[in-house]
Amino acid sequence: MRVLLADDHPAMRYGVKYLLDAAEGMEVVGEAETAAGAVRLARDLRPDLVLLDLRLEGEDSGIEACREIKAGKDTPLVVLFTAHTGAEDVAAAVLAGADGYLHKGIGGERLWEALWRVGRGEKVWLLTTADQEARERVEHVAGGARLTPKEKEVLSLMLRRYTNAEIASELYVTLNTAKNHVSSILRKLGLKSRRDLV
Repeated sequence: MRVLLADDHPAMRYGVKYLLDAAEGMEVVGEAETAAGAVRLARDLRPDLVLLDLRLEGEDSGIEACREIKAGKDTPLVVLFTAHTGAEDVAAAVLAGADGYLHKGIGGERLWEALWRVGRGEKVWLLTTADQEARERVEHVAGGARLTPKEKEVLSLMLRRYTNAEIASELYVTLNTAKNHVSSILRKLGLKSRRDLV
């Protein structure tokens, strides 16, 4: 399995690379320290799997990188690797199309085991029980409501408490378009307001 590592901490990349290269059948084919670098290398190197930090460059840019990587054709598997397991982060990862979500506290053997499971087509989420329930709830709600890919993107931002203006800015759409997406999502989910969503 060819793996691309994306983490802004050199020591973390070094340690994970050492672990994965030592595992039979795994090879780290590239390293990125920024979200943009991860997206570019995923396109250029065509790895089987991208192991992506959630908080690249101190922000939630791992989510945006995941969404961008998964938006193309014949995309690699993407696993978010993070110390953050809050329900909002988990929900954002689900909506961005992540294939897995692993906590950085797991041991080396559990890490490569989890990556092999993802490689075999499993969705692997090593989280607390509460966050596992949050993931299942978001998948159920988003799937049942038949949200479009763009609406899933907007819902991800709504769950992270972005205002309509911030959503418009983040997605490069007009404020009116952002409001329309928000209204459509609330209607499909059978909710009256953002407060009901949270």
